[in-house]
Amino acid sequence: MSDFRRLEKELFIGRGATIGTKGRYGELEPDDIRLDFQRDVHRIIYSQAFRRLRHKAQVFHFPRNDHVTTRMGHVLFVAFAARTIARSLRLNEDLAEAVGLAHDIGHAPFGHQGEIFLTGIVEEIIKDNSNFKKNMPVFHHEVHGLRVVDKLAKLDREIPGLNLTWEVRDGIISHCGEDFGTCKIEPGDKNKNLEAIRRREEAGNPATLEGCIVRLIDKVAYCGKDIEDAIEVNIIKKSEIPPGIDKELGSNNGQIIGTFVKDMIKNSYKRDYISISQERCDLLHNMIKFNNKHIYHSEKAEKYAQQAEQDIKLLFDKLLEKLQTTRRFESCDEDEQDEYNVYKVFRRFVYEDMKSIYDDSVPDELIVLDFIAGMTDGFVLRSFKELFIPQATV
Repeated sequence: MSDFRRLEKELFIGRGATIGTKGRYGELEPDDIRLDFQRDVHRIIYSQAFRRLRHKAQVFHFPRNDHVTTRMGHVLFVAFAARTIARSLRLNEDLAEAVGLAHDIGHAPFGHQGEIFLTGIVEEIIKDNSNFKKNMPVFHHEVHGLRVVDKLAKLDREIPGLNLTWEVRDGIISHCGEDFGTCKIEPGDKNKNLEAIRRREEAGNPATLEGCIVRLIDKVAYCGKDIEDAIEVNIIKKSEIPPGIDKELGSNNGQIIGTFVKDMIKNSYKRDYISISQERCDLLHNMIKFNNKHIYHSEKAEKYAQQAEQDIKLLFDKLLEKLQTTRRFESCDEDEQDEYNVYKVFRRFVYEDMKSIYDDSVPDELIVLDFIAGMTDGFVLRSFKELFIPQATV
């Protein structure tokens, strides 16, 4: 071992700290300096799929206000809060950060609405396609997130797939559980078969305490910032925020996260679970209910939902037609490509980047879904304009 590489058991001395990995998705040459989960952090942030998060919506579609959070901002809030909590609990900080950074890497364009749109497409496909249903009976972003890091995400000039550790992959697929009846999370099955999971409900709790931190702090991070963003774009006024939130949690997102971080540390220290106090738990759930009513289902947040859904559905049909009529671009030379940029990008994705991933057993519909789910909000809009909005010919 390198003289510069420190052991995990020296760095993370907590009783429940995750030391070592069960293994990676595939083979990877050892590193002389970095530990396994630290390498995962770097493999995540160097990937194209992670970089695209900066142009994917958190709540509001393609915001023009630079202060409104995108998916990238959210995962950074989660990752750094998770690392802070892990440090105080003497757990594995690198693992907590890696799960925090990658937990939403499977999100579709247009935030949670995009997830609903793709689920609608999946429901139509599986009526007549049992092979597709076997691969994807429903679109859940955390299940798709595992598919992204295992098969689709690219490091620059490397083959697809990030080849992450089992513990980070488990944290990704197990991070989402909107259980508002409890704020105590105990680690789940350490022997679960991640590749067999097809639905959110099958994933259970994360198998590590570090993954449990991310699952709980994820709710906190989006609630507070969504309130800040809603005030910024005049959806709500600060005076409308329930008084208990300001009084007990703080008057801005930083204070809200800080309050919950301290509470989580206090209520999880030297325990075999991750928890916040019942008082803070009740306030968190009240805040989520407030956001649901006044922000997520507000007229401004849902103003273009129908248009965005139609864009995605029409794009799906058009790209599927292109894929099938060209036999996955086998009968279409690159020099003969259309003027449309979206077809060029799609061809490169299917025919070059993912050629070793998409064999005959993979349905064409799944290929198109993979491509659309990876799009940014802006790329969906530009692609739709290219294909469906008439352009000047002279």
